[in-house]
Amino acid sequence: MASVPLSDLRARIAALEGRAGGGVWGRAGEESRSRSASDAELRSVRFGLDIVERLFPLEARPEGTVHDLAAAGHRDAGALSGVAVAVLARMGRAAGPIIWVCDAVTAGEIGALYGPGLAAFGIDPARLVLVTAKSGADALWAAEEALSVSQLAAVVVEIGGASRLLDLTATRRLALRAERQDTPVFLLRPAGPDTASAARTRWRIAPRPSTPDPYGLAGLGRPGFALQLTRNRGGPTGAVDVEFRPYDHRFRPAHPLPVAAPASDRSARPGPAMVIALPRAS
Repeated sequence: MASVPLSDLRARIAALEGRAGGGVWGRAGEESRSRSASDAELRSVRFGLDIVERLFPLEARPEGTVHDLAAAGHRDAGALSGVAVAVLARMGRAAGPIIWVCDAVTAGEIGALYGPGLAAFGIDPARLVLVTAKSGADALWAAEEALSVSQLAAVVVEIGGASRLLDLTATRRLALRAERQDTPVFLLRPAGPDTASAARTRWRIAPRPSTPDPYGLAGLGRPGFALQLTRNRGGPTGAVDVEFRPYDHRFRPAHPLPVAAPASDRSARPGPAMVIALPRAS
């Protein structure tokens, strides 16, 4: 039996017990915290960027578990994929191949991944193995089979509008396989209603207007996302608006958009309403 450092063992036990020493990711080698310090931190911060950074640490590979990302409809599928790609980019360039599975109907609705866009986010498109399944059931089967492969960076499975397939039994089966291989699974559900799930975290994601990027192309801002963490077994829940900076693979707070200056020749408040009586047509 291979020896395990005591610090790694403590981190793993803390993760199993839901304490902060393992965090949501629970990756061995991270700096351990005391339970009292963690509780104080969670009480002082309802939900903010520091929580997002802890959930998506830079250059750290998540532990093998399922993370559920959902959008309100297919029109928001771009934001859904964008957050998944941003998280994958934070895991580093040498983290191994990524299996991305999508059913044919969903792929036809939302379109395919764009190679230059992936490169702009910091992911080499050559790392991706794209699988298009005939149905949602086939996509789920392909994702489970992918989790039998070792040394993967992650498995992404994208199934839209097939909530009956993604029930508690199916997600628990994915979670067990992910834990066995220590491979994270990102379950993307465009236009999928909330159902019972064995996922470690559950997110509702929507796009938000981008602010100008001084290092980007003219007219293109930083990708912006409205994140709502509805379930988190390792900490608090809440909502936050963030932007992703592709050049350093970091999430940052979304700054409010500028508004028009007040008018100089009239009041900014509307005047009293006027009722005009018109003659009745004969």
